Amino acid sequence: MKQFILLLVFVTIFIGCSVGEDNNPKFHLELLPIDSAVLPLEFKKDSIYELPFNYIRPSTCHIYEGFYYERNLNIRTIAIQTSVIEQDNCTTATVNPITQILQFKPTTETSYIFKLWKGKDANGVDIYEEITIPVIP
Repeated sequence: MKQFILLLVFVTIFIGCSVGEDNNPKFHLELLPIDSAVLPLEFKKDSIYELPFNYIRPSTCHIYEGFYYERNLNIRTIAIQTSVIEQDNCTTATVNPITQILQFKPTTETSYIFKLWKGKDANGVDIYEEITIPVIP
C-alpha cells in the first residue's frame, strides 16, 4: 500500500510540474526619463526633504522599481527604474504623469548638482537637465 501511495504522489507531482512550461514572466529593466521635478531653491544642511519627481509610464507593463540614483561627490544623477514585463497584452498607460518621492538629506554646506536624466538624443547620447541647489547653514 505504501508503494502505491508513493507512486501516486510521484505521478501527481510529475503531472503537476511540467518541465516544458515556463510560468515565470520574462522581464527586463528599463530606465525612464524624469519628466519634471519640484525642487527647492535652497537646502538647509541636515534637514530631510521630500523631492517629488514626475515621469511618464509608457505602458501597463512598466512597473516602478525605484530611483536610479548615482552619487559622485556633490552630483546626484537621477532617473526612474522600471521592470518591463515582456508580454503581448501591454496597453498604453492612462494615468500620467506619475509622481514618486525621493527623500534627500544634504550633509555638506556646498551646493548639490542634480542631473535629471531626460533620455537619449538621436545619436544615443544621454541628455541631462542640471539643477544646482545651494545649501545654507
